[in-house]
Parts: sequence; C-alpha cells; structure tokens
Amino acid sequence: MQIASMTKQVVAVAALQLIEQDKLSLEDLVEDYLPSWKNISVLQGFDSVCGEPILRQPKTKATILNLFTHTSGLAYWFLTDSINTWRLWSEKQQVKPDEPLAADPGTGYFYGESIDTLGYVIEAISGQGLDEYIQANIFRPLGIKNSGLITPDIWTHYRYPNGTIVLTSPPTPIGPEGVAFGGGYLISTLDDYSTFLLTLLNWGTHPLSGVTLLKSSTVRRIVFADLIPKAITVPDSERTGEPVGAWKSNNQSYSLSLDFLPGIKKGWSGSLLINLEDVEGRRRKGSGAWAGIFNTFYWVDLWSGKLGVIFTNLMPFLDGEVLGLFDRLEEFVYSG
Repeated sequence: MQIASMTKQVVAVAALQLIEQDKLSLEDLVEDYLPSWKNISVLQGFDSVCGEPILRQPKTKATILNLFTHTSGLAYWFLTDSINTWRLWSEKQQVKPDEPLAADPGTGYFYGESIDTLGYVIEAISGQGLDEYIQANIFRPLGIKNSGLITPDIWTHYRYPNGTIVLTSPPTPIGPEGVAFGGGYLISTLDDYSTFLLTLLNWGTHPLSGVTLLKSSTVRRIVFADLIPKAITVPDSERTGEPVGAWKSNNQSYSLSLDFLPGIKKGWSGSLLINLEDVEGRRRKGSGAWAGIFNTFYWVDLWSGKLGVIFTNLMPFLDGEVLGLFDRLEEFVYSG
C-alpha cells in the first residue's frame, strides 16, 4: 500500500545513520548541503492591489534540526492558508516559481516538506538516490523486500460524506509518482513496516535478526525525545505556525481536521509526535506516533514494549471509522 508520510520515519532513520557516522550534524545549515537554500525566501504576505506575493529574505538560517522537527518554515498547502494562496497564484504563472517558506526557520512548527528536503541532504552526502540508500542501509539488512517506489498499480479509495466509497486512481499529494521524495514516496506492507518499527521498539536493533539500524543512544536522544524546545529559538510570544499535534485542514475533501491526542501535552522528535504525558489505559509518556494521508497510523511505546500499526488506502485523511478502529486496536493491546 501507499504509506505516504509514514515514509518520513524511514528517511529520518537514514539521516540519523549519517549523523552517527559523523557525516551530518543537527546543527549543520541546510544550505551547506543544498546551495539553493542560500536564496530561499519567506512569504511575507500578498499585495492588496495586484495579489502578487510579497517575499523577503529569512531572518534566520535553517538547520538540519529544523528539518527533522518541521520547524524549517516549509509548510503543506492544505495546512497553511498563506502557502495555499501562494500555490493558487503560482499555478497561473508561466514559469512556476520556487515555493517560499511560511515563516523564518526556528520560529514555529509547520508540518510540511521538511523531510523531503532532508531526503535531498541524504542524497547530497551519500551520492546515492534516496531509495537506493534506503534499500541498501535499511530495507535489505532487515530482509524487507516489498517496500520501495510508488508503482502505477497502487490504487486508493475515497469515502464521500454520505459514506459511499469509490475506487479511484492513486493520487500523488506530495510529489510525482515514481520519484523518491522523502516526505512520502514509499509503498509498503504491514509485515515490512512492522519489521522496521519493531527495530525502533527494540532500541535500534531488530530483536530476532540482530540487525542494528541505530545506536540505542540515538533512539533515546533523537527518535523518542521532544526536540521542539531546541528547534524553536524564539519566545512563545513570537512563535508562528500551529501547536504540535493541531491539524487544521483548509481542504476537507483532501483531509479533515483534528487535534491529535486532545488534552495531552505533545512534542515532536526527530520524526514522531511525542506524547509528553501518559495516555490513560494506553501508550506511556514518551511514546511516538505518526500517520500517512491514506489513513495509515502507528504508535511505538518503548516503555511498555508495545506498538501498533494499521494500513488502509482511503481518503480523505482522518477518516472517522479508521480512527475509531485504530483507537480500539490500541485499547485492546493494553487491555491485557
């Protein structure tokens, strides 16, 4: 199935491997690896008369940490109104301009293309294509054989508000089909992805094969630690973006809106939504979770030694029936 943003965790692990090899650092500037970032702009607003975007130079420079934590200023159009307005304007231009940042790096949380950019950094350092690197350093060592580039035979379904479900051709919400874009290029299976998650659950080493992807210290310090306090460097009064875990869609046919784990304090690690409090009767404090836009979801609870994952190929995102099933799965796992 097409797992969309569940690809992000795999790409994050690939980048963390390079950090462990001292080829990359969280403090490095993105522009050190991707020179185009020296010329990136911030969207200030739009001219009230002609509607042209008003751009300026960023006041801060994006770091690798900003990419991991979605604090680089890159934002998805369907979650950020200003970028959606820019997208509609850009589609009318003869030559499509480069997408600007929604805000200065390090000033707020914007879920978006940051992990796509991290994928380009991996390619720049390794000299390999992203999927080539991931196959060689993550999938083949774990014996994962049915995960890789999106293929034309992957289809999805759409549920209309009246409950009718229809089969559709596969949408490509984050990038072109067949291209290894770090934010969501993978197809996978429950067995394959569970094998990958089980390795994280066991502190970076698969419990059966003994294959190690990451050091346990990396898993503890980066994969399952809230990095937002380090990534956002401005006072709360100057923060931009949305609170971590708040998902406010401006296109309900594409994605619904939701506050993940309402009432629970949340943070963001090097790829995961982290609950900073116990969820009663369910995952422990410090667990990580995320999802894909085709209504795929997972959580990993290091402290209880439990994980869960659910796959569908259904849109729009945050389907109520699928979310209910995911909740019941977690409740069942912890009931014993």
